[in-house]
Amino acid sequence: MVNPGAIRDLLHPRRVLVLGEGPRALSTREQLRRRLRTTVRGPQEVSRGGAPQSEAELFGELQSGGVDEVYIAPENNGAELRQAVRACALVGVPYAIPTEFPLEPPLARDLCARGDDGYLHILHTPAKPVQRAIKRAMDIFGSLMGLLLLSPVLLGAALAVRLSSPGPILFIQERVGLRGRTLRLLKFRSMVANAESLQQHLLALNEQSGPVFKMRQDPRVTRVGRFMRRTSIDELPQLWNVLRGDLSLVGPRPPLASEVARYEPWQRRRLSAKPGLTCIWQVSGRSRIGFDEWMRMDLRYIDEWSLWLDIVLLLRTIPAVLLGRGAS
Repeated sequence: MVNPGAIRDLLHPRRVLVLGEGPRALSTREQLRRRLRTTVRGPQEVSRGGAPQSEAELFGELQSGGVDEVYIAPENNGAELRQAVRACALVGVPYAIPTEFPLEPPLARDLCARGDDGYLHILHTPAKPVQRAIKRAMDIFGSLMGLLLLSPVLLGAALAVRLSSPGPILFIQERVGLRGRTLRLLKFRSMVANAESLQQHLLALNEQSGPVFKMRQDPRVTRVGRFMRRTSIDELPQLWNVLRGDLSLVGPRPPLASEVARYEPWQRRRLSAKPGLTCIWQVSGRSRIGFDEWMRMDLRYIDEWSLWLDIVLLLRTIPAVLLGRGAS
């Protein structure tokens, strides 16, 4: 068991969904609202005005994002509990079950923390609170040093974008982050100003499998933009995203909402980790890798995460960027 105080961010989430309609669920909802002063949703607040009635409906609710933890509060250890547990595990959303309900073998392999609220809190990956605190310190230090040391490159790139084509210097795009939160991703603009509206005319030329659009010779990319993409200079403004806490230096890349809407169920779990600038996919060939394999790489990172893995990936990113392996 892990000390509940070590995973305070799990026990005090910002957005909670309480499942159940009996006395336990009502009591849990009121206690959470009093103690956490957070957004707590119950049966009357979820989709279509009622609680999810099946595993598929709950999965759909979790896929819509905006849930940090699910409190499963049935009146007995029956099908309702098992369905909710399966849906949460598939998506990668932390959940809590009453302490008196016995853990089945699949659950026993997950990480549990016994809270003082009468629930067992289930994580799908080790909490590693000390390592995660160090990871955040690395993010702050690394992004600050990057912004300072690379400031001449940042200024030069901004000037090159301004002089190369009409339009803004920065391209700001909404992406999906940790557990469905949206973030505003910063990049140097590498395409013509109306690139997004032109994409629908190029869909037939997509060279990547799955819901992601990638094209090696994309006609929307400017001459300066092609160089910036090959050297990853266009991604440097995301150091500011890292400093803000939207991204980490290492983590799965944040997808577009339109891509997430087309994810298969198992792919949704990649959103259970904070997104980052680089990950296994970036150092393994990027655009040369199929979408499903890309998703498996991200899930492998989530399951095997450690500080050492982050350090290895950061070191491997340097030659990958310098050599432009898989960049498009």
